[in-house]
Amino acid sequence: MTAYEIMPRVAYLIAVSMLGWYTTRKFKVNSQDIAKLLIYIFSPIVCFVLILNSPANINYAMYSVVFYVVSCIAAFLAYLVGRLLWKDNRANLFGAAGGQGNVGYFVLPLAIGLLGGTPDGAAAISIVVFAKVASSIYEFTAAYYITARGRYSIKNSLIMVLKMPTLHAAILALILKYFHFELPDVIKSSVDGFVGGYSTLGMMIIGMSLARFDKLIPDWKFAIASILWKQGLYALVIIAIFRLFNLNHYEYVVMVMLACNPLAANIAAVASALDVHPEKAAFAIMLSTILAVVTVPLTIWLAM
Repeated sequence: MTAYEIMPRVAYLIAVSMLGWYTTRKFKVNSQDIAKLLIYIFSPIVCFVLILNSPANINYAMYSVVFYVVSCIAAFLAYLVGRLLWKDNRANLFGAAGGQGNVGYFVLPLAIGLLGGTPDGAAAISIVVFAKVASSIYEFTAAYYITARGRYSIKNSLIMVLKMPTLHAAILALILKYFHFELPDVIKSSVDGFVGGYSTLGMMIIGMSLARFDKLIPDWKFAIASILWKQGLYALVIIAIFRLFNLNHYEYVVMVMLACNPLAANIAAVASALDVHPEKAAFAIMLSTILAVVTVPLTIWLAM
């Protein structure tokens, strides 16, 4: 994997983000309304569809459990580090961003493009699908809770999390998949539009968050600390752990991609919905995505 293979993907993500910036500037679109659409409508539907349509069996759900637990531990440690760096709710945002990366918009299409049609590639892609499920649940449960605690009490934050439909959608989908339920073809083809819309809106929300402010002052300390945590320390620890497992070549490549991917775009949606420094989250995510042109292929090359 080279920078030339990743560059078109990164360029597309940045272009979509800039489209969100232009849309907000031109038509005065409210980024918080778009964030709520992503959280309450698109995310649960996409999570539900990904689980049901996955070619893997229910046993792969263990990957979701492992990645969710790892994400929560990483987020808690990042929050503790954030408390040492900041005395305001940037520490909460740092913790939420430090638990998981951009699995859905970055790793999944990249894995499909690089591993699709290859021997054992389908199994590796299935791992990414269930990691994406864990990522969606993490973003709208643990990450949402940590971010909400920057403004709300424990009770109110927990109530907000319990109302998150993504968790309910994932549980329902796992139950249906266990009983080998399949969506009718007419519904399956219809909901595919939500998957594409989810990816597009998820990246547009970054530009929308940046466009909310007439004069954007980048928080370089927050951005650099977040990137060093997620694409540096986090990646090194995850890669070191999975080197101990007996993984085939394709599975190992996927694990490395999941470890070193850029900051999760949906953190911008969470920050925007809760109004917890959305511009700082968006700037850090944008910078992280640009740097992924270099950091992702370099990390994979070193790990292999």
